[in-house]
Amino acid sequence: MRRPSREAPETPTDGGAGEEPSPRADVPPRLTFYSRLRYWSLSNRFVLSLVVLVAGGILSAIAIAAWTPLISSPLFSGFVPGLKGTDGPNGAGPDWTLAMAIVGPILVIVGGYLATSYILARERFEHLMKTRSKAEFLRNVPEVEDLIWDLTPRDHERLIRKKQEFKIRG
Repeated sequence: MRRPSREAPETPTDGGAGEEPSPRADVPPRLTFYSRLRYWSLSNRFVLSLVVLVAGGILSAIAIAAWTPLISSPLFSGFVPGLKGTDGPNGAGPDWTLAMAIVGPILVIVGGYLATSYILARERFEHLMKTRSKAEFLRNVPEVEDLIWDLTPRDHERLIRKKQEFKIRG
């Protein structure tokens, strides 16, 4: 008894007999909002870490100014009094300076760590990618692949091109 062949059925994109290709054959898959946001955040990782660092510095400066005599200086007098509980009826509102005093230093630490780790990973990656020797590059591939997690998608593409240059699989 002969078994039927297990070939894939012909589809319109395979150029079947007399059939036209599917109109969706040329259209790339549509990316979700999350995928685009993730790619954008990975591509702009350093800028985002600097934004977090600066925002934390500003919040910390406002909190320090609100609890010291700096509150009477012209630099801070315009917007700090609104944070000291004067936004409610009869001037009794929430005091936002405590929240800024807590959140500000946390953002400074997180933003500083992210920016520093990006700079160090970038410098090490550039150093490892300058190699002309295939043997030296092969020794450094695990470290370079580990550094890629802290860098941008463009750097991942550079690593792929470098592997193709040295004819390395994987």
